[in-house]
Amino acid sequence: MGYLLLHTGQPTAKRLLRRIPQLAGVENINDVKSNDRVIRWGNVSGSDREAEFVLNPRASIVRTRSRLEMLSILHQNGIRCPYSVESGKERLISLSRHYRVPVFNMRAISIYKSDGKLIWLDRRITRVNDQFREVPLDEDRVATRVARLAVRAVHALGLDFGLVSLGISTKGFAYVLDVSPAPILKDNLLDTFSNAIRNWIEEEDQIDPPSFKMGTDLEFMLRNREGKMVVASNYLPRNGKVGCDALSIRREGRKLPLAEIRPAPSSSPIRLVKNIEDTLLEAKRLIPRNVQWVAGSMPFRNFGIGGHIHYSNLPLSSQLVKALDNYLALPVMLIEDPATAVRRRPKYGFLGDIRLKSHGGWEYRTLGSWMISPAISTAILCLAHLAATHYRELNRTPLSNPELQRAFYNGDKKTLRPYFEEIWQDIEDTSMYETYEEYLDIISTMVRNGETWNELSDIKRAWGIQYSKSLRTGRSSRT
Repeated sequence: MGYLLLHTGQPTAKRLLRRIPQLAGVENINDVKSNDRVIRWGNVSGSDREAEFVLNPRASIVRTRSRLEMLSILHQNGIRCPYSVESGKERLISLSRHYRVPVFNMRAISIYKSDGKLIWLDRRITRVNDQFREVPLDEDRVATRVARLAVRAVHALGLDFGLVSLGISTKGFAYVLDVSPAPILKDNLLDTFSNAIRNWIEEEDQIDPPSFKMGTDLEFMLRNREGKMVVASNYLPRNGKVGCDALSIRREGRKLPLAEIRPAPSSSPIRLVKNIEDTLLEAKRLIPRNVQWVAGSMPFRNFGIGGHIHYSNLPLSSQLVKALDNYLALPVMLIEDPATAVRRRPKYGFLGDIRLKSHGGWEYRTLGSWMISPAISTAILCLAHLAATHYRELNRTPLSNPELQRAFYNGDKKTLRPYFEEIWQDIEDTSMYETYEEYLDIISTMVRNGETWNELSDIKRAWGIQYSKSLRTGRSSRT
C-alpha cells in the first residue's frame, strides 16, 4: 500500500512532494495499484476504481470545471451562491467582505480574509493573493459561519479538499463564489495543507478502528388533542437530560417549542436505546399525560426537528461522512415520511451535515428525529455504529451524483430505491452485520415493502410510556 499524489506536473504538487516524504508523485493512472490511496491534485485521467481509495474523485473534479454546473449543485444543496434558477446563469451580488477557506477532510484548516471590494467573476479562483490576511478560524461569528459553509460546499460537490472562495453581502448573507479542487499552494497555505495531509496519512495508518462511543440528542414536539402545537418550555427546563432546544418562536428567546432528550452515551447502540428509554421516563414525569409527543422531520410547519448522532473518540474524515450519507441517511430516507422530509431539507439535515463539539467529538445531523419507535431507533443506531466501524469498506457514493442528491432532497424514493440493494449488500458483507441482523431487519423489510414510518402517531404509545410502567420494545408505528 502506498500514498500517491496524482498530479499534472504543477509546481504546487512538486512542493507538496518535497514536504511530505510519505507521498509518491505519479502523473499516470497506470502507475496506481489496487491497494494505493490516491490524492488527485487536478489530474482526471483514468478511473478511481484503480485505487483502494481516492481523495477528490475524478467525477467531482470534472463537475467543478464548469462554474455554472458547480453553482447549480451548490444551490440544490441549499448553499447560497451567485446562481439564478430562473435563468441558469450567474448573477451579480454586492459584497462587502471576502474570504478564502482551505478545506481538507471535513475541516476548515485555516481562513483568509479581505475587506476590500474584489472582482471575482472575471476568472476562476485558485489561490490566496496578497490582499488577504490570515485570521483565526474563530475570529468572530462570521468567520465561524463561513468556515462551516466552506466545508459544506466541498462536501456537496463530492470533493474531499479544496480552496473555497466566499463573500459576505451588504445584507450580511454568506455566498460561496468558487471552489478549486487543486489550489495553488505557497507559504502558510502550503504549510497548512502539508500538515493536514500528514495528519490524514497518520490516521489512515491506524490498523484497528478505535473504540468509540455514540450519543444522541433527539428532538420532538408536543401536541394537544386538537392537533395544535404545545410549547415545550411550558413544562421543560432548557438544560439537562430532558430539556428544550434553543430555537424560539419568532426568535424572542422565551417560548421554546422543541423538546429534546440527551441520554447518556454508550459504546453499544443497544445500551444507548436503553438510555433513551430511561430519559423518556424522565420526560414523562415533566409533561402532562394528555399532551401527545410527535417526532419525524417536521411535525409542525417551519419547525424541522432532528435526531443527531454524536461520535466521540472517532476521527472525523470525509470518507466516514460519505459512508454515513450513503449507508445511513439514504436507507433512512427510504423509510421516512417524504412529505415532511422535503419541507425540512436542505435547510436542515443536508447531506454531510456535521458539527464539531467542544468536548472533541462531533455529531452527524442529517437525519430527522427517528425516535418513532424503539424498533426503528434501535435499527438506526445499530446501522450508525456499523457504518462508522466499517466505513473504509463502504465506498459506494451514489449521493455524490447531483441527480441523486436532487432525488434525496425531493423525497424521490422511486429514483433512489434501486441503489438500496447494492448498499444493503455491502452492509450485509461486513463482519458486524451478523451481530445486528435481527435489529436491522426492520429497515430492509420496510424499504422492500415500500413502508413509511408514521409521524402522526403519539410516540408515547410506541415506547410503552402511556400505558405501562415497564417500557416494551415493539415494531409499531409502521404504516
